[in-house]
Amino acid sequence: MKNSNIRKHTNRGYTLIEVLVGMIIFALGMMALVSLQGNLARNSGDSNARTVAANLAEEVIESFRTFSQTPTDPNGVFDAFEDIADSSSIIGRGGVNYNVISDVTDYYYDSNSSTFTTTRPASVLYADMKLVELTVSWNTGQEFRIDEGQTTVGRLGSGSITLKDVISSIPSTSGSKVALNSGISALYNPPVDYNPGANPDIISIQLGQNKFKESTTPLPDVLRSNELVETRFDVVTYSQDNAGATFLRREEFRALSCECTLRIADTAGEGGLRPTIWDGNEYKVAEYVAKPYGESNNNQQSGYCSLCCRDHHDGGTGTEDVAGDPGQSRFNAFRSSTDYYDSSSGLLQGDHKHYNRNRLGELNLVSNDGDVYVEACRLIRKDGFFRVAQDLRQEGMNNFPASYLDESSEVSEYSSYVTAAVTQYETDMGVVTNLYELNPPYLTEPASMPTPLVFPASTFGTASVMQAGGITEQQLRSRGIYMDYMSDDLRTKINCMEDPGNTGDSCGVPNVTTALEIIPFYDVQLTWLARWNESPNNNPVDVTNETIKSDNAHSRGNATLEAGFGFSTDSAAAHKGNLGLTATDPIDPNYIAEEKIQYLY
Repeated sequence: MKNSNIRKHTNRGYTLIEVLVGMIIFALGMMALVSLQGNLARNSGDSNARTVAANLAEEVIESFRTFSQTPTDPNGVFDAFEDIADSSSIIGRGGVNYNVISDVTDYYYDSNSSTFTTTRPASVLYADMKLVELTVSWNTGQEFRIDEGQTTVGRLGSGSITLKDVISSIPSTSGSKVALNSGISALYNPPVDYNPGANPDIISIQLGQNKFKESTTPLPDVLRSNELVETRFDVVTYSQDNAGATFLRREEFRALSCECTLRIADTAGEGGLRPTIWDGNEYKVAEYVAKPYGESNNNQQSGYCSLCCRDHHDGGTGTEDVAGDPGQSRFNAFRSSTDYYDSSSGLLQGDHKHYNRNRLGELNLVSNDGDVYVEACRLIRKDGFFRVAQDLRQEGMNNFPASYLDESSEVSEYSSYVTAAVTQYETDMGVVTNLYELNPPYLTEPASMPTPLVFPASTFGTASVMQAGGITEQQLRSRGIYMDYMSDDLRTKINCMEDPGNTGDSCGVPNVTTALEIIPFYDVQLTWLARWNESPNNNPVDVTNETIKSDNAHSRGNATLEAGFGFSTDSAAAHKGNLGLTATDPIDPNYIAEEKIQYLY
């Protein structure tokens, strides 16, 4: 029986009220998401600002430690411990201006009470230590620029950090050399014993006055074969007498190849450091300038690539640029003018050109923000931090058979050639203000010296002999002579030291007795970094040329007698710049022109 009382149900849609409630809930969710993103952006910006501020504070503290004497220098030539005082400055980094304020308190040791006091005792001339309270604050009304028409509003909160540190008037020698009296020649430099390296890998070069310089064997760290390599080596200067050797100076170098992303600075404060250069006393701290820069884009490469990518760019202007000596502000003062971006490149103008490699290994010029490029740098440790120095410049290369440089007489012969050739090179530069980099001299070959020198196996007439039943295998050797760029200021000091009767004190280079001590040259072993080859191929001699491995765990330059007889010409080739110590692929089209090849017979 059909029940007529049953109510019929029909489908119905959402009411207007339900729709409005849903829209309100959605809107509230979106507002919460926007607020979350804003907070994330703000926190990220604040975290970055704090990191930069902490780095700045550390840099300023370390710069205070680089004084070379205790009393104030009225001429302003030498940094002095007594010149560390209250100060304030504004430093721009990444588009943000940081206000740096230092509050310095002097402390004196009172021998009567055996305590430290802020009141200078009558018998004390200088403070024994200084307490530095450094405050770095940022973003007092400053915002980030998004593009030409938009600027952030309140996206980065203001903030500050404070560091305290104590600076002694007599720090360790690794931090600085401290004068114990007003005479600039009386520097604090306690004797440290040194064990010279062993021949033939490490060769001591004579500087005169019982002083020597030697370079340790370069050790590569291969992160990606033929592309990403970091090589480390040291240059040590020491004195030696009958009592033994005494350490004088250590220069710690890195050469590295990197992948970078180009950034074209369009905001004040963006850029990097000028090259760190040798001034005769020390490596001079570089100036931060606005210019194109780069970012490391590969986590599987040297950690120092962040410095290499950022700083290894030319361009921009700095307060320390010298109009008459532009070479000291460039990473490679000897580049051709065609190797720089011209005025048509906009914000890249003045920077040297950079290239990337396609899948075929071909080099392509990069010119846009965000382009990936390949780079190679040399770094020098300065005040505990590595800085990007000017590019290496190999001026000479010599190869030897296995027997040469084992005997002290052979080491002396080679050392005498190096110092004579370097001295002649410096003389050939001419007057100080002549921009010698536009027409640089050449390092004289051994056979062209005033007293000609012929090294073994350097000619067919002096060929090394390998024969069955005798020597059938030998490790060939290669060495490169490198010269840094010499600024006008450095050359003035060198010329002063070359005048008879002058001393290091009178020439502005305390504790120096010969000009060779301040000429920036290095004799470096290249045996396992050079690329070896033989002609004819494998007949009668085969020379190894294995892919470079970390810590020289590969074979290069090992000659083996094969079947047959006759002459074999072996060669070692190395790029004359930074790539010569990384043994990696080319980074610009001038690779072949910048390669040095030397032959053995």
